[in-house]
Amino acid sequence: MGEKKEKKSKKEKKDKEDAPAEEASASEDAPAPAADKPKKVGNVFALFNQGQIQEFKEAFQMMDVDRDGFISEDDLASIFQQTGREADSKSLKEMLKESPGQLNFTAFLTLFGEKMHGTDPESTLRDAFTMFDEHKSGKIEENYMKHLLTEVGDLFTKDEVKLTWKEAPIEGGQLDYLTFVQYIKRGKEGEE
Repeated sequence: MGEKKEKKSKKEKKDKEDAPAEEASASEDAPAPAADKPKKVGNVFALFNQGQIQEFKEAFQMMDVDRDGFISEDDLASIFQQTGREADSKSLKEMLKESPGQLNFTAFLTLFGEKMHGTDPESTLRDAFTMFDEHKSGKIEENYMKHLLTEVGDLFTKDEVKLTWKEAPIEGGQLDYLTFVQYIKRGKEGEE
Protein backbone atom coordinates (compact mmCIF):
# COMPACT_ATOMS: atom_id res chain seq x y z
CA MET A 1 0.00 0.00 0.00
CA GLY A 2 2.80 2.45 0.91
CA GLU A 3 4.51 1.61 -2.40
CA LYS A 4 1.39 2.67 -4.36
CA LYS A 5 1.32 6.04 -2.56
CA GLU A 6 5.02 6.56 -3.28
CA LYS A 7 4.53 5.76 -7.01
CA LYS A 8 1.50 8.05 -7.14
CA SER A 9 3.46 10.85 -5.45
CA LYS A 10 6.37 10.40 -7.91
CA LYS A 11 3.92 10.45 -10.83
CA GLU A 12 2.28 13.68 -9.55
CA LYS A 13 5.71 15.27 -9.13
CA LYS A 14 6.71 14.21 -12.67
CA ASP A 15 3.39 15.55 -14.07
CA LYS A 16 4.05 18.91 -12.40
CA GLU A 17 7.54 19.05 -13.91
CA ASP A 18 6.13 18.24 -17.37
CA ALA A 19 3.24 20.75 -17.10
CA PRO A 20 3.30 23.79 -19.41
CA ALA A 21 5.00 26.91 -18.07
CA GLU A 22 1.66 28.66 -17.54
CA GLU A 23 0.36 25.93 -15.23
CA ALA A 24 3.66 25.72 -13.39
CA SER A 25 3.70 29.45 -12.73
CA ALA A 26 0.19 29.24 -11.32
CA SER A 27 1.17 26.44 -8.95
CA GLU A 28 2.31 27.38 -5.46
CA ASP A 29 4.73 24.46 -5.46
CA ALA A 30 6.53 25.42 -8.67
CA PRO A 31 6.82 29.17 -9.23
CA ALA A 32 8.08 30.34 -12.60
CA PRO A 33 11.64 31.63 -12.83
CA ALA A 34 11.89 35.38 -12.26
CA ALA A 35 12.72 36.08 -15.91
CA ASP A 36 9.45 34.46 -17.01
CA LYS A 37 7.19 36.33 -14.59
CA PRO A 38 5.02 39.07 -16.06
CA LYS A 39 4.94 42.48 -14.44
CA LYS A 40 2.53 42.33 -11.50
CA VAL A 41 -0.82 43.88 -12.33
CA GLY A 42 -2.83 42.23 -9.54
CA ASN A 43 -6.21 40.92 -10.61
CA VAL A 44 -6.11 41.75 -14.30
CA PHE A 45 -9.91 41.56 -14.59
CA ALA A 46 -10.21 44.43 -12.09
CA LEU A 47 -8.30 46.72 -14.48
CA PHE A 48 -11.14 46.76 -17.02
CA ASN A 49 -14.88 47.22 -17.01
CA GLN A 50 -17.16 44.45 -18.29
CA GLY A 51 -17.58 46.07 -21.70
CA GLN A 52 -13.83 46.26 -22.20
CA ILE A 53 -13.33 42.66 -21.10
CA GLN A 54 -16.00 41.54 -23.58
CA GLU A 55 -14.28 43.48 -26.40
CA PHE A 56 -10.93 41.89 -25.53
CA LYS A 57 -12.59 38.47 -25.42
CA GLU A 58 -14.07 38.98 -28.89
CA ALA A 59 -10.69 40.13 -30.24
CA PHE A 60 -8.97 37.13 -28.65
CA GLN A 61 -11.51 34.74 -30.15
CA MET A 62 -10.98 36.26 -33.60
CA MET A 63 -7.22 35.79 -33.26
CA ASP A 64 -7.49 32.23 -31.92
CA VAL A 65 -8.09 30.87 -35.41
CA ASP A 66 -7.81 27.18 -34.44
CA ARG A 67 -10.07 27.70 -31.38
CA ASP A 68 -7.76 25.89 -28.96
CA GLY A 69 -7.83 28.63 -26.31
CA PHE A 70 -4.31 29.86 -27.10
CA ILE A 71 -2.89 32.28 -29.65
CA SER A 72 -0.03 30.56 -31.44
CA GLU A 73 2.39 31.47 -34.20
CA ASP A 74 0.07 29.75 -36.70
CA ASP A 75 -2.89 31.80 -35.43
CA LEU A 76 -0.95 35.04 -35.88
CA ALA A 77 0.20 33.98 -39.36
CA SER A 78 -3.44 33.33 -40.29
CA ILE A 79 -4.47 36.79 -39.08
CA PHE A 80 -1.73 38.38 -41.18
CA GLN A 81 -2.86 36.36 -44.22
CA GLN A 82 -6.46 37.48 -43.70
CA THR A 83 -5.28 41.07 -43.98
CA GLY A 84 -3.37 40.27 -47.18
CA ARG A 85 0.06 40.34 -45.56
CA GLU A 86 2.71 37.73 -44.93
CA ALA A 87 4.53 37.75 -41.62
CA ASP A 88 7.94 36.21 -41.17
CA SER A 89 8.38 33.62 -38.44
CA LYS A 90 10.91 35.78 -36.57
CA SER A 91 8.39 38.63 -36.18
CA LEU A 92 5.68 36.27 -34.99
CA LYS A 93 8.00 34.71 -32.43
CA GLU A 94 8.94 38.20 -31.18
CA MET A 95 5.24 39.04 -30.71
CA LEU A 96 4.62 35.87 -28.74
CA LYS A 97 7.72 36.44 -26.58
CA GLU A 98 5.91 39.29 -24.84
CA SER A 99 3.80 36.70 -23.04
CA PRO A 100 5.43 34.33 -20.56
CA GLY A 101 4.23 30.83 -21.37
CA GLN A 102 1.33 30.16 -23.67
CA LEU A 103 -0.86 33.08 -24.69
CA ASN A 104 -4.31 32.28 -23.30
CA PHE A 105 -7.02 34.87 -22.66
CA THR A 106 -5.80 35.82 -19.16
CA ALA A 107 -2.25 36.36 -20.47
CA PHE A 108 -3.69 38.34 -23.41
CA LEU A 109 -5.63 40.58 -21.02
CA THR A 110 -2.56 40.96 -18.79
CA LEU A 111 -0.50 42.19 -21.73
CA PHE A 112 -3.08 44.87 -22.48
CA GLY A 113 -3.34 45.76 -18.78
CA GLU A 114 0.42 46.26 -18.60
CA LYS A 115 0.44 48.37 -21.76
CA MET A 116 -2.61 50.49 -20.91
CA HIS A 117 -1.81 50.98 -17.27
CA GLY A 118 1.82 51.71 -17.99
CA THR A 119 0.74 55.13 -19.27
CA ASP A 120 0.85 58.35 -17.30
CA PRO A 121 -1.52 58.68 -14.33
CA GLU A 122 -4.79 60.57 -14.82
CA SER A 123 -3.45 63.58 -12.92
CA THR A 124 -0.49 63.90 -15.31
CA LEU A 125 -2.76 63.71 -18.36
CA ARG A 126 -5.16 66.24 -16.81
CA ASP A 127 -2.27 68.60 -16.02
CA ALA A 128 -1.05 68.36 -19.63
CA PHE A 129 -4.47 69.47 -20.93
CA THR A 130 -4.75 72.16 -18.24
CA MET A 131 -1.65 73.85 -19.66
CA PHE A 132 -3.75 74.73 -22.73
CA ASP A 133 -6.88 75.74 -20.78
CA GLU A 134 -6.26 79.39 -19.87
CA HIS A 135 -9.68 79.71 -18.15
CA LYS A 136 -9.25 76.44 -16.18
CA SER A 137 -12.75 75.43 -17.27
CA GLY A 138 -12.03 71.75 -17.97
CA LYS A 139 -12.69 72.38 -21.66
CA ILE A 140 -10.57 73.31 -24.66
CA GLU A 141 -11.93 74.82 -27.87
CA GLU A 142 -12.16 72.04 -30.49
CA ASN A 143 -10.43 73.92 -33.32
CA TYR A 144 -7.58 75.02 -31.03
CA MET A 145 -7.07 71.40 -29.94
CA LYS A 146 -7.07 70.22 -33.58
CA HIS A 147 -4.49 72.91 -34.36
CA LEU A 148 -2.27 71.70 -31.50
CA LEU A 149 -2.54 68.09 -32.64
CA THR A 150 -1.74 68.81 -36.27
CA GLU A 151 0.77 71.68 -35.96
CA VAL A 152 2.71 71.21 -32.68
CA GLY A 153 4.93 68.38 -31.41
CA ASP A 154 4.23 64.85 -32.68
CA LEU A 155 1.85 65.69 -35.49
CA PHE A 156 -1.42 63.82 -35.92
CA THR A 157 -2.61 62.96 -39.42
CA LYS A 158 -6.15 63.94 -40.44
CA ASP A 159 -7.18 60.29 -40.02
CA GLU A 160 -5.71 60.16 -36.50
CA VAL A 161 -7.59 63.34 -35.56
CA LYS A 162 -10.79 61.87 -37.03
CA LEU A 163 -10.35 58.65 -34.99
CA THR A 164 -9.61 60.63 -31.83
CA TRP A 165 -12.63 62.90 -32.34
CA LYS A 166 -14.84 59.85 -32.85
CA GLU A 167 -14.28 58.96 -29.17
CA ALA A 168 -13.70 62.41 -27.71
CA PRO A 169 -16.42 64.09 -25.60
CA ILE A 170 -17.07 67.24 -27.64
CA GLU A 171 -20.12 69.42 -27.14
CA GLY A 172 -20.73 72.88 -28.58
CA GLY A 173 -17.25 72.99 -30.12
CA GLN A 174 -15.57 72.29 -26.76
CA LEU A 175 -13.46 69.23 -25.83
CA ASP A 176 -14.26 68.16 -22.26
CA TYR A 177 -10.74 67.04 -21.43
CA LEU A 178 -11.58 65.95 -17.86
CA THR A 179 -13.98 63.34 -19.23
CA PHE A 180 -11.59 62.55 -22.09
CA VAL A 181 -8.80 61.69 -19.63
CA GLN A 182 -11.18 59.27 -17.90
CA TYR A 183 -11.96 57.65 -21.27
CA ILE A 184 -8.25 57.31 -22.01
CA LYS A 185 -7.48 55.66 -18.67
CA ARG A 186 -10.68 53.72 -17.86
CA GLY A 187 -12.75 53.51 -21.03
CA LYS A 188 -16.29 54.79 -21.35
CA GLU A 189 -17.57 53.30 -18.08
CA GLY A 190 -21.33 53.34 -17.80
CA GLU A 191 -21.71 54.64 -21.36
CA GLU A 192 -22.75 51.33 -22.90
